[in-house]
Amino acid sequence: MAVINTDSNQGNALFQQLADNLEKAVSPPRGTTRAQQNGVIRTPWTMTTTEWLTDFKPPKAIQWAANPGDITWNMPQRSTHSKNMSGTVMHVWPDSARGTFYDEFRLSLNLQSGNLMPILVGDTGKYQASDGIQNFYEFMQLVDAPKLTGGKRPRTNLVHISYYSPLFPQLTLLGMFDSSGIKFNDSAENPNQVMSWSAEFIVYDTIPRITDNSGQPNNLLLAKWVDVRINKGKLPLPNASYRTPQGSGSAGVTTKPPAK
Repeated sequence: MAVINTDSNQGNALFQQLADNLEKAVSPPRGTTRAQQNGVIRTPWTMTTTEWLTDFKPPKAIQWAANPGDITWNMPQRSTHSKNMSGTVMHVWPDSARGTFYDEFRLSLNLQSGNLMPILVGDTGKYQASDGIQNFYEFMQLVDAPKLTGGKRPRTNLVHISYYSPLFPQLTLLGMFDSSGIKFNDSAENPNQVMSWSAEFIVYDTIPRITDNSGQPNNLLLAKWVDVRINKGKLPLPNASYRTPQGSGSAGVTTKPPAK
């Protein structure tokens, strides 16, 4: 059995370079989707892997015809509480490399296929497979991708997600899908949709960083929100950089809450 040690603290410079490649990988949709036919304007999610971004020319990515319908975030902290005769003791193991007391985030993605019926191509009288069915097949391939990249210096084959929502209007997630894999229902009552389609994603890092334990406002995250939601991308953002957390502590720190 092969054991893969997944490093969740790979260099920020590499993350930024791969995020830039992810932007280049986004290509126009394969055809006219039903959303476009109905005049729906949205920013599609994209998903790819480190290997798809670095080893494919041009880079390869999945562009979603229908973004996830619902995303549940779970942001646990790297701490535990224990009881003793004096009261409650909090044991804290901050991640000094990422500068946070948060453990890896976990996202529950409820995915949507849209209508799987073939799409009429213009006025040609010909049909093509819907983007939804192509997304479903591509997603199964993405989750089953090798866990290490090829070449002489293999590294973790991370999954990269371009995440768009009113809460996080432009965010890159880097991580791996949980070993529970994919769940879905092939229903006779709804034969033209993939029903109850879901997957769990473990987030190792984000661009920009969602939070750190520096105690300072996250100006880069807020600036991204203002730029996309208010300025509509017309104003340049400051150069993306991460603050080096000061005094983030080391693993195994044990603290006690102040006495009341």
